Amino acid sequence: MPNVINKQQQIRGFLLLIASFFVIFSVLGGVIYWSYTRTIFQNSDSAITQQIKQFNLAGALRDSEDTNRKSPMLLQSNTLADVWVYDKDKHLLLDDRIPESLQEIYRKQFKYRGNFISSRPKTVQIEGNYYRVASVEFIDNTRNNSGQLVKYGIITVNVNDTIFNLNHFKKVILWSFGTFGLLALMVSYWISLKNMKPIIKSWQQQQDFVNNAAHELRTPMAVIQGKLENMLTHPESTVREQSNAIILSLSEVRRLTSLTNNMLTLAKSESNMTRIEKEPTNIADFLSRILAPYQEMAEFDGKQVLLSAHVNQPIYIDQKRIHQLIVLLVDNAMKYSEAGATVAIAASIEKRKFVLTVADTGRGISDEAKKHVFDRFYREDKTGSRETGGTGLGLSIAEWIVRAHGGKITVADNQPKGTVFRITLPL
Repeated sequence: MPNVINKQQQIRGFLLLIASFFVIFSVLGGVIYWSYTRTIFQNSDSAITQQIKQFNLAGALRDSEDTNRKSPMLLQSNTLADVWVYDKDKHLLLDDRIPESLQEIYRKQFKYRGNFISSRPKTVQIEGNYYRVASVEFIDNTRNNSGQLVKYGIITVNVNDTIFNLNHFKKVILWSFGTFGLLALMVSYWISLKNMKPIIKSWQQQQDFVNNAAHELRTPMAVIQGKLENMLTHPESTVREQSNAIILSLSEVRRLTSLTNNMLTLAKSESNMTRIEKEPTNIADFLSRILAPYQEMAEFDGKQVLLSAHVNQPIYIDQKRIHQLIVLLVDNAMKYSEAGATVAIAASIEKRKFVLTVADTGRGISDEAKKHVFDRFYREDKTGSRETGGTGLGLSIAEWIVRAHGGKITVADNQPKGTVFRITLPL
């Protein structure tokens, strides 16, 4: 993948992750802060509400349900809330027993203000102090404890400590956001790099697949074209005289057909177009039918194909795909084995799993090749031997079939020589 596209994709992923983390942290922080502020003023608001209810029960409020009392007396019902009362001209009324110096301070602090007016408790700053405040309006002829006529009332609760705690909580939230923001930056960068790796790998595999496919298709087509052009230069030749060219061309056509079929199978497997349809299968009979023609061919080549099936229960498999799998593995074993070699197929149940092995005594596979044997178009013989007619896709298809069944396929050395493919499928 070009570096420019790679960087652009990485930056997009990074920005998307940062935006996601920001939204998550913002929503989470907002919910926590909202929940905290709702509960932190609970005691003060409860005291204010209780005092208002007391006035309401006394029939002193303008909107009280019981207004039969013509001259109710105001009684302060709790010590947490302070009640400040005002006459009809909104002048603060204080008890004469309060020292004059304090009265001046109170008149200055609790002078009737527009921001005091609220039927619900709210936070107001007065002379550097914070209060929860709610206002009430009394009915006419309401008097305070000193017998003075009052018209308006302000109920306050000092919340300096609460505001201090709230500000401290804000700082904690902001510091937490800053810390987690830095962590989010680092994590987002790491995830964006991590996410690009499979994309780059997939893109590289696609490029390799296209390049290898083009090469594999070009070679047989070049052979066919060359043979046909050569035949055109000898129009007087008979079919018998050109039989070698025709046979070679037909061989390349068959190879092209096999290659395109295999490529189509792999393409369908990646797009999930091919479904695995399992059905109960008698493994011994199933394997015997598949291997019968190979056993006959092996006799002509001086080889042996042996079958050992110790499975006493039906196994649920996709017969068409497992048939294809066995053909691929046995065909490979036959191709890469010399005369006198043995190809042994064994089926058994081990630890509640169905195990199928295909072992041969052929030339074997090197340790380096074992790492890539299931890669597409990979062949240990880099020349792509025409004798075997391999395309390098067979084992890739075999791996897909096993994986589609939820199983696993591995390759190992056979003793004393050769190769063993082991397939493990869940029951």
